[in-house]
Amino acid sequence: MSAFAILDLVIGLIFIYFLLSLACSAIQEIISSFVRLRPKVLNQWLLDTFQKGGIGEAILKHKLIDGLTAKGRMAAYIPSDKFSRALLDIIHHRQFGDKPYTIDTLRQAIAATDLLDEDFKRTLLQSIAEASGEITKVRREIEAWFDQAMERVSGTYKKKAQAMILRISIILSFALNVDSIDLSKYLYENPAARQSLADRAEAITHDSTYIELVNKAREAKQDSLHPWKNADEAIQQVKTNVQQLKALKSELDASALPLGWQSAKPVHNFGGWVVKILGILFTALAVSLGAPFWFDMLNKLVNLRSVGKKPESVTKPENT
Repeated sequence: MSAFAILDLVIGLIFIYFLLSLACSAIQEIISSFVRLRPKVLNQWLLDTFQKGGIGEAILKHKLIDGLTAKGRMAAYIPSDKFSRALLDIIHHRQFGDKPYTIDTLRQAIAATDLLDEDFKRTLLQSIAEASGEITKVRREIEAWFDQAMERVSGTYKKKAQAMILRISIILSFALNVDSIDLSKYLYENPAARQSLADRAEAITHDSTYIELVNKAREAKQDSLHPWKNADEAIQQVKTNVQQLKALKSELDASALPLGWQSAKPVHNFGGWVVKILGILFTALAVSLGAPFWFDMLNKLVNLRSVGKKPESVTKPENT
């Protein structure tokens, strides 16, 4: 088997991993939307961080925060400026009622409150002392702290989302019987299928639709906690993901690969089942790495394939 044929085989496998990764990401986003995973992670952090006197719940119910979403829905994203204003308003209101706060009354309210942990109180009081009488500087300090906290909360969401994607990839790989070992054998024994799949993979790397899907997946991974600002955007994203799944199914069907259990060769012994399960689990682990990873890998290998291609025809110089 030539090096070029081996390269086509690897590209074909990676192409399948890429399509399944996109499908898993779409399914994960749909599930996360329905179970409200993002709002739950964010709200739980607020309730855990601000436990005293129910201030965490008060922040969530504050009109600046609660007004970000439709009635009855939890916020999946809280702007840092809204958080700082809501926090200071609640603390001041507990001490001085509806009276508008100044830097002096704010200092008194924070010093007297029992709603905050002592270390957080000291931090706020220090910010006030360094603010030179400007409340906006105090708010900026709180906003910077909140943004840093959101980075850690995003990390928590990413772990939950990655665990969900791994479970989805295992279920999907078993449901479709995507056995990497069987696929490798099939592509090895079928040069036409191998080349056709590699050609399709090469076309995909230049397809604006797939490039956009990968970019969205990359952005969602980087800004995992709040890619959607409101419920309407979340609903639209779910619709987009459903359409994406339909397109990916069509792409897999067009590949004419031996996927699914109906077309699978029967396994007659225990050793065969062990190999089958290992092949499917390998696929699931590969798919869980994500679409951006496999798309970048495809681009590198496709470029290598393009360099290695022989010209289809060579124009002979004319005799003079």
